Amino acid sequence: MRTLLISPPYPLSEWPTIPIGLGYIAAILEKNGFEVKILDLIVSQDSEEKLYRHMAEFEPEVVGITAVTMNYPSSSNLLRLCKKANENVITVIGGPHVTFCAEQTLNESPWIDMVVRGEGEYTMLDIVGGKELLEIEGIAFRKNGVTTMTGDRPWIENPDELPFPARHLFPISKYRAFSGRCSLISGRGCPFNCIFCLGHRMVGRRARLRSPKLVVDEIQLLQEMGFEEIGIDDDLFTLNQAHVYAICDEIENRGLKVKWHAFSRVDTVSRGLLVKMKQAGCSGLVYGVESGNQEILDRANKKITLEKVKQAVALAKEVGLGVLTSFILGLPGETKETMRQTYNFARELGVSHGFHVLAPFPGTEVREKAEEYGITILTNDWSKYDANRAVTATADAGPREVAEILRQYYGDIKGYTNYQESRARKGELTEEEMQEVRLRGQRRFVWKLLKKDGIENLESLETSECPTKDLAQRLAEHLSLPIHQTEEQVVRLVSKGLLIPRMADGCVLWNWS
Repeated sequence: MRTLLISPPYPLSEWPTIPIGLGYIAAILEKNGFEVKILDLIVSQDSEEKLYRHMAEFEPEVVGITAVTMNYPSSSNLLRLCKKANENVITVIGGPHVTFCAEQTLNESPWIDMVVRGEGEYTMLDIVGGKELLEIEGIAFRKNGVTTMTGDRPWIENPDELPFPARHLFPISKYRAFSGRCSLISGRGCPFNCIFCLGHRMVGRRARLRSPKLVVDEIQLLQEMGFEEIGIDDDLFTLNQAHVYAICDEIENRGLKVKWHAFSRVDTVSRGLLVKMKQAGCSGLVYGVESGNQEILDRANKKITLEKVKQAVALAKEVGLGVLTSFILGLPGETKETMRQTYNFARELGVSHGFHVLAPFPGTEVREKAEEYGITILTNDWSKYDANRAVTATADAGPREVAEILRQYYGDIKGYTNYQESRARKGELTEEEMQEVRLRGQRRFVWKLLKKDGIENLESLETSECPTKDLAQRLAEHLSLPIHQTEEQVVRLVSKGLLIPRMADGCVLWNWS
């Protein structure tokens, strides 16, 4: 069956990377001879007209979409539109949200035919291959008006059997336009049981690791595709140090010059490990710290100490690795005072830090035991579960107290960027600081260009001696941006081969490569 996979819009202006999960599903289907197309709405304008056009042109028999909690409403609506375009198309939704809300999803959305629970690669292969539904593990569907749940699908024991994600089906040049980043995974599984996280329930507690050779083969492939930095998006890359050492050895033995970063825990690193990672091209780590109050860390079952946080941050800085520490506001037991402790602790560490707000996603312990943890859930409007606003309250801290901390945090960011850009105009920044300024400018421009389909909606231009300048002028008008900024970004995109001109009948047509 022809299958259309949809990457739904993600309502945050972060650095986007090609969705790995959808890429793996597409790769499995292609490997088994099925025709697959991907409609990527992360890095393009989301419109009904575009969806209907793809449905009409490709005529899929199956449409699959993925969803996290905050974009579940959008994903569900997209499947509703697919059903409207073709009432006979089989609509399938997967991802962490619906895995734990399968029955509710089918009850509230009659246009959704099936829910895929857990790892989706082989489940989607069974669906697209036409296997009898009752024989497919890991799905939920309606039968005679009643929701039927099949048994759980076992974890994929050997992730090496999976082909590399089918990134060629995504608009690679659009992702490269941001900063040249791309993600991969070196394994699945997380043994920890943090009450706010779904990791262990979605990918299992036991680590299932890929061959270091295959991991580095994929890194090389991404370099050949033009990506300049790799994100290793394992829930916890440094869980198995022997695995990390083996990957680093493989990178060094091949003489690769590659920049990469990874997620880590403060209790899974050592000086020797960090030195090895640095030597192999690692540029930085993300540490999930969550709170600057030990009692709250203990209540959240984080199983780390504030002293260990300080030590791990100091170690990384000592060996020359960048560090981003991540915190959550609104955890059980939170008060105005504990949030202030967290804010101060984050600043005192002397590294980049970010704050999210507790979002009790379906399937998390903090949601299932909210009353026991003293958490009041204020709304089930899933679109508000973006971890950037309060959707819960404790006895001593609610939306007002959370907003107060966030205002100060975002004020700090604004003050820093304004100061930095003022110094940039005076020529007072180091090259590293100038790169930060340039990257912010790139992100703002590219997001605006992509979300308005600026290139796709551009009419042909008359040929001239300076087609790049003509393009910049037209985009500046279309995007309401200063011409000098637009021209700088257009020159960058053209010089990298991401925007390509095509001559036809005395006109220039611009396209993404």
